[in-house]
Amino acid sequence: MSDFLFNTLGLDSQLSDLGIDESHFEEMAKKACGPTGVIEGFADLTPEDVVNIYKMCL
Repeated sequence: MSDFLFNTLGLDSQLSDLGIDESHFEEMAKKACGPTGVIEGFADLTPEDVVNIYKMCL
């Protein structure tokens, strides 16, 4: 699947490919977690978790 998305379709695979850096990660994470401050799921994600995910996507 990733071969199709990134090679066949030519989509960028990293945030840095899109010119995105760490400067707004905390703000982005808070917005992603919404008013409850948590993304609920199999494992709940806090803004700190989301920031760490963003950093892995650079």
